Amino acid sequence: MTGAAYTFQHCNNRDKESEALTDTAGRTPTVEEQLSAIRRGSEKILPNEDALRERLERAAAEGRPLRVKLGIDPTYVDITLGHTIPLRNLRRFQKFGHQAVLLIGDYTATVGDPSGRSKARPPLTHEEVLANAATYREQAGKILDLERAEVVYNSEWLQRLTFRELIGIGSHISVKQMLHGEYFGRRFEDPDQTIYLHEMFYPVMQGIDSAAIHADVELGGTDQEFNCLMGRDMQRLHNQAPQIVVTSPLLLGLTGPEKMSKSMSNFIGVSWPPQEQFNRLMTLADDRMAEYFRLVTNTPLDEVGLMLDAVRSGEADPREAKKRLAYEIVAELNDAETAHRVAEEYERYAQLRRVGGGADLPSNIREARVTVATEGARVTALIVEAGLAKSNGEAKRLIRQGGVRLRGDLLGEENAALGPGEAEGALLQVGARPPVVLREA
Repeated sequence: MTGAAYTFQHCNNRDKESEALTDTAGRTPTVEEQLSAIRRGSEKILPNEDALRERLERAAAEGRPLRVKLGIDPTYVDITLGHTIPLRNLRRFQKFGHQAVLLIGDYTATVGDPSGRSKARPPLTHEEVLANAATYREQAGKILDLERAEVVYNSEWLQRLTFRELIGIGSHISVKQMLHGEYFGRRFEDPDQTIYLHEMFYPVMQGIDSAAIHADVELGGTDQEFNCLMGRDMQRLHNQAPQIVVTSPLLLGLTGPEKMSKSMSNFIGVSWPPQEQFNRLMTLADDRMAEYFRLVTNTPLDEVGLMLDAVRSGEADPREAKKRLAYEIVAELNDAETAHRVAEEYERYAQLRRVGGGADLPSNIREARVTVATEGARVTALIVEAGLAKSNGEAKRLIRQGGVRLRGDLLGEENAALGPGEAEGALLQVGARPPVVLREA
């Protein structure tokens, strides 16, 4: 492909990247050190690892950091734990002194990524997308150093793309090439499925993104391989060196065969309260621990191997290994002190349940701070204040149904009032909903 169909005006700050390539400790990392770290969170390097090695060597020789792109579409409010895998790889590149480019797909999200889909995604308005994107920077900042990252929105260039320019780009892409993509090809062969034309615009737009920001490397999940390779085509079209593509494994959900996905509701949100993150992680299937340790923690892999070998041989309790995993993840997404606190809270509540002989610990425990009323306050009011019921009437109904416990004791009186000091530090549990720690404001 020769000749550019569209001239990008996006400023990519390449002229500002003249500083020497050093890591965050001020030391020049070797290419092999960089490759070793990147491999941990990678599934494929395309066209091959030698191509990435060559790009890294050239960057070191020229003293020019690589521009490493990761795009995230704000189709939901939450960034999931699965999203942190390519984010962690982006952070690795960043620590080695390269320029991290976090691309918020506020324009592509209105089309919807067809990757791995058996049908078209429901369309979102730009206003809905922007509302979802409002917290993305903060969530990504739990992994990425945003002060040293470049954050861009692809509406900056895609909304200026004219129909004539789109036709010019389309003249370089064959229908056969588009149907070669696994998700289009599979649906095309299914007589019960329909492929809509707008869906085929998505990989083209993602490819245009790479040309717009002059990406040297693009990161994404394995389901993004076709889209990322389209970026190489778009860059050739614009007389740029085609980017290296680094794909990451898709994180499986806590249980079941499906990948972690917001649409499947089997995910852990980066912005969730730390207690809920910890408790949900404790429901992880035992055979998933190795994968989670490798992909979403920094725990040395030799240490992980020894720990899980002991679990498999019966010398160690899998629950203790899972607690270590949950602690490592919560500590990175929050801080070590918070991780220690929620681990203790988990143990305290689990002990209560063991003593009380109740059911297993609910998987969706959430944390809330409730302003405790004076002595004599109704439990129903505290349930509503904690957000565990919408009204006093609903709270009374939950109590009548035997779904409310205070300090592990079942409450049977719907008009129950708190006695002296009864609420301070107490656990309030409503049905299968989470226990809430009540403390004086």
